[in-house]
Amino acid sequence: MKKDLAIILGLFLLVVGLLVFGGSFSTSSLFRGQATSSASSQTQKKTTTVSIKGLNIEADIAKNADQRKKGLAGRDGLEISRGTLFVFDDSGSWAIWMKDMKFPIDIIWIDENKKVVYIVQSALPEPGKKDSQLTVYRPSGNSKYVLELNAGITNANNLQIGDSVNFEL
Repeated sequence: MKKDLAIILGLFLLVVGLLVFGGSFSTSSLFRGQATSSASSQTQKKTTTVSIKGLNIEADIAKNADQRKKGLAGRDGLEISRGTLFVFDDSGSWAIWMKDMKFPIDIIWIDENKKVVYIVQSALPEPGKKDSQLTVYRPSGNSKYVLELNAGITNANNLQIGDSVNFEL
């Protein structure tokens, strides 16, 4: 009986927390992950236009852990004006690897003020390597967003650290 009441109370607190705190209520990671993914995926934009120095990229938004983990992995390629914008809850030194990637990409780290803080050009796929052997790309400064796009785009458009970035989530 006490166990049933504890479960019911826990679920009640979870629902109240989701309603009050918009999905950021912290219970177990299992419940939080399931609740925030289903609740937020219905209201999140799926794409946004990212503009840097006149370049416009139509980017898929990867806002939750599962979307960020998947990224561009497994795709055979990407249209020239497309990309993926990873959105993190907090600024940090977010690492990117080329796990299951089939084509080279440019990677742009963007801070919370929407300024470019770091760029990796032409990160190459590493087929056949174990996870522990994959190159891990990490910015020299903190970022809140990471943009992945086709290799060569940053060079062709002379994108540089300090450039302003515009997009809406």
